[in-house]
Amino acid sequence: MIRLPINGLSNGDHPIAITVAVEQVEGIFPEFVGTVQISGMLSKVGKKIVLELVASGTARLTCDYSLEVFDEHIEATFSLAYLQDTELYLRQPNQQQRIEDDPYALRLLREDDTFVDITTDVAEELSVRLPIKRVAPQFRHMTFAEYARTVLGDHVHVAASDAPRTDSPWSSLEQLNGENRT
Repeated sequence: MIRLPINGLSNGDHPIAITVAVEQVEGIFPEFVGTVQISGMLSKVGKKIVLELVASGTARLTCDYSLEVFDEHIEATFSLAYLQDTELYLRQPNQQQRIEDDPYALRLLREDDTFVDITTDVAEELSVRLPIKRVAPQFRHMTFAEYARTVLGDHVHVAASDAPRTDSPWSSLEQLNGENRT
Protein backbone atom coordinates (compact mmCIF):
# COMPACT_ATOMS: atom_id res chain seq x y z
CA MET A 1 0.00 0.00 0.00
CA ILE A 2 1.06 3.56 -0.64
CA ARG A 3 -0.13 5.79 2.16
CA LEU A 4 0.68 9.45 2.59
CA PRO A 5 0.47 10.71 6.19
CA ILE A 6 -1.79 13.75 6.64
CA ASN A 7 -2.23 13.76 10.42
CA GLY A 8 -1.09 17.09 11.90
CA LEU A 9 -0.02 18.41 8.50
CA SER A 10 0.48 22.17 8.43
CA ASN A 11 -0.83 24.43 5.68
CA GLY A 12 1.53 24.82 2.75
CA ASP A 13 3.41 22.73 0.22
CA HIS A 14 5.07 19.47 1.22
CA PRO A 15 7.35 17.54 -1.19
CA ILE A 16 6.73 13.83 -1.71
CA ALA A 17 9.33 11.23 -2.69
CA ILE A 18 8.47 7.55 -2.23
CA THR A 19 9.89 4.36 -3.69
CA VAL A 20 7.98 1.10 -3.19
CA ALA A 21 8.32 -2.41 -4.53
CA VAL A 22 5.88 -3.29 -7.32
CA GLU A 23 4.50 -6.08 -5.14
CA GLN A 24 3.22 -3.45 -2.69
CA VAL A 25 1.17 -1.68 -5.38
CA GLU A 26 -2.02 -3.71 -5.31
CA GLY A 27 -3.81 -3.84 -8.66
CA ILE A 28 -0.88 -2.84 -10.88
CA PHE A 29 -0.53 -4.84 -14.09
CA PRO A 30 1.89 -7.80 -13.99
CA GLU A 31 4.13 -6.24 -16.66
CA PHE A 32 5.64 -3.91 -14.04
CA VAL A 33 8.86 -5.05 -12.36
CA GLY A 34 11.21 -3.67 -9.74
CA THR A 35 10.09 -0.52 -7.98
CA VAL A 36 7.61 2.30 -8.47
CA GLN A 37 8.77 5.85 -7.74
CA ILE A 38 6.30 8.53 -6.73
CA SER A 39 7.30 12.17 -6.46
CA GLY A 40 5.44 15.43 -6.37
CA MET A 41 3.84 17.94 -4.06
CA LEU A 42 1.17 17.72 -1.39
CA SER A 43 -0.49 21.11 -0.88
CA LYS A 44 -2.74 21.77 2.08
CA VAL A 45 -4.92 24.85 2.54
CA GLY A 46 -7.37 24.62 5.42
CA LYS A 47 -9.34 21.43 4.92
CA LYS A 48 -8.33 21.01 1.28
CA ILE A 49 -5.51 18.73 0.18
CA VAL A 50 -4.26 18.60 -3.40
CA LEU A 51 -1.71 16.06 -4.64
CA GLU A 52 0.26 16.73 -7.82
CA LEU A 53 2.08 13.45 -8.49
CA VAL A 54 4.41 11.81 -10.96
CA ALA A 55 4.55 8.02 -10.74
CA SER A 56 7.05 6.00 -12.74
CA GLY A 57 8.11 2.42 -13.07
CA THR A 58 9.64 -0.14 -15.40
CA ALA A 59 7.49 -2.48 -17.46
CA ARG A 60 8.88 -5.67 -18.94
CA LEU A 61 7.19 -6.04 -22.33
CA THR A 62 7.36 -8.49 -25.23
CA CYS A 63 7.94 -7.00 -28.68
CA ASP A 64 5.03 -7.53 -31.09
CA TYR A 65 7.49 -7.87 -33.99
CA SER A 66 10.41 -9.96 -32.74
CA LEU A 67 8.97 -11.46 -29.53
CA GLU A 68 12.04 -10.32 -27.62
CA VAL A 69 11.60 -9.06 -24.09
CA PHE A 70 12.54 -5.45 -23.36
CA ASP A 71 12.14 -2.98 -20.50
CA GLU A 72 10.22 0.26 -20.99
CA HIS A 73 10.08 3.26 -18.63
CA ILE A 74 6.44 4.22 -17.96
CA GLU A 75 5.53 7.55 -16.36
CA ALA A 76 2.20 9.03 -15.29
CA THR A 77 1.41 12.57 -14.13
CA PHE A 78 -1.86 13.06 -12.28
CA SER A 79 -3.62 15.10 -9.59
CA LEU A 80 -5.89 14.14 -6.70
CA ALA A 81 -8.01 16.50 -4.59
CA TYR A 82 -9.39 15.84 -1.12
CA LEU A 83 -11.61 17.67 1.34
CA GLN A 84 -11.50 16.88 5.05
CA ASP A 85 -15.10 17.15 6.20
CA THR A 86 -16.46 14.44 8.50
CA GLU A 87 -20.08 15.59 8.33
CA LEU A 88 -20.13 15.62 4.54
CA TYR A 89 -18.24 12.31 4.48
CA LEU A 90 -20.87 10.65 6.67
CA ARG A 91 -23.72 11.98 4.49
CA GLN A 92 -22.18 10.34 1.41
CA PRO A 93 -21.99 6.65 2.42
CA ASN A 94 -20.96 5.26 -0.98
CA GLN A 95 -17.65 7.11 -1.42
CA GLN A 96 -15.93 4.20 -3.16
CA GLN A 97 -18.62 4.01 -5.86
CA ARG A 98 -18.38 7.78 -6.39
CA ILE A 99 -14.61 7.55 -6.85
CA GLU A 100 -14.98 4.64 -9.29
CA ASP A 101 -17.52 6.63 -11.33
CA ASP A 102 -15.28 9.72 -11.52
CA PRO A 103 -11.71 9.15 -10.30
CA TYR A 104 -10.85 12.85 -10.69
CA ALA A 105 -13.71 14.11 -8.51
CA LEU A 106 -13.14 15.76 -5.16
CA ARG A 107 -12.70 13.00 -2.58
CA LEU A 108 -13.99 13.30 0.93
CA LEU A 109 -12.01 12.41 4.04
CA ARG A 110 -12.90 12.31 7.68
CA GLU A 111 -11.21 15.05 9.67
CA ASP A 112 -9.59 12.41 11.89
CA ASP A 113 -8.11 10.41 8.98
CA THR A 114 -4.37 9.98 9.44
CA PHE A 115 -3.37 9.06 5.89
CA VAL A 116 -4.42 9.12 2.24
CA ASP A 117 -4.18 5.80 0.37
CA ILE A 118 -3.07 6.38 -3.24
CA THR A 119 -2.29 2.74 -4.11
CA THR A 120 -5.21 2.24 -6.50
CA ASP A 121 -4.63 5.59 -8.20
CA VAL A 122 -0.94 4.86 -8.85
CA ALA A 123 -1.74 1.35 -10.13
CA GLU A 124 -4.45 2.59 -12.50
CA GLU A 125 -2.52 5.60 -13.81
CA LEU A 126 0.59 3.54 -14.61
CA SER A 127 -1.34 0.58 -16.01
CA VAL A 128 -3.38 2.64 -18.50
CA ARG A 129 -0.16 4.14 -19.84
CA LEU A 130 1.22 0.80 -20.99
CA PRO A 131 1.59 0.94 -24.77
CA ILE A 132 -0.93 -0.98 -26.85
CA LYS A 133 1.57 -1.54 -29.64
CA ARG A 134 4.63 -2.99 -27.96
CA VAL A 135 7.62 -2.60 -30.23
CA ALA A 136 11.22 -2.87 -29.02
CA PRO A 137 13.16 0.42 -29.30
CA GLN A 138 15.41 -0.81 -32.13
CA PHE A 139 12.36 -1.54 -34.34
CA ARG A 140 10.25 1.57 -33.67
CA HIS A 141 11.44 3.33 -36.82
CA MET A 142 10.00 0.62 -39.09
CA THR A 143 6.58 -0.75 -39.91
CA PHE A 144 5.83 -4.43 -39.43
CA ALA A 145 6.14 -4.98 -43.20
CA GLU A 146 9.64 -3.46 -43.19
CA TYR A 147 10.61 -5.58 -40.20
CA ALA A 148 9.26 -8.75 -41.86
CA ARG A 149 11.22 -8.01 -45.05
CA THR A 150 14.46 -7.63 -43.10
CA VAL A 151 13.90 -10.94 -41.28
CA LEU A 152 12.31 -13.00 -44.04
CA GLY A 153 14.03 -11.38 -47.01
CA ASP A 154 12.59 -9.84 -50.16
CA HIS A 155 11.45 -13.17 -51.63
CA VAL A 156 8.44 -13.18 -49.28
CA HIS A 157 5.56 -10.84 -50.06
CA VAL A 158 4.34 -8.93 -47.01
CA ALA A 159 1.59 -6.37 -47.45
CA ALA A 160 2.41 -2.98 -46.04
CA SER A 161 0.65 -2.67 -42.70
CA ASP A 162 0.00 1.01 -43.22
CA ALA A 163 -1.29 0.70 -46.80
CA PRO A 164 -4.93 1.71 -47.29
CA ARG A 165 -7.35 -1.16 -47.78
CA THR A 166 -8.78 -1.45 -51.25
CA ASP A 167 -11.81 -3.42 -50.18
CA SER A 168 -14.45 -2.38 -47.74
CA PRO A 169 -14.59 -4.22 -44.43
CA TRP A 170 -18.16 -5.04 -45.42
CA SER A 171 -17.28 -6.42 -48.86
CA SER A 172 -17.82 -10.07 -47.91
CA LEU A 173 -21.23 -9.20 -46.49
CA GLU A 174 -22.16 -7.17 -49.56
CA GLN A 175 -21.53 -10.22 -51.73
CA LEU A 176 -24.32 -12.14 -50.05
CA ASN A 177 -27.37 -12.43 -52.24
CA GLY A 178 -30.79 -11.27 -51.13
CA GLU A 179 -32.19 -14.72 -50.35
CA ASN A 180 -29.59 -15.41 -47.61
CA ARG A 181 -30.30 -12.20 -45.71
CA THR A 182 -32.40 -12.33 -42.58
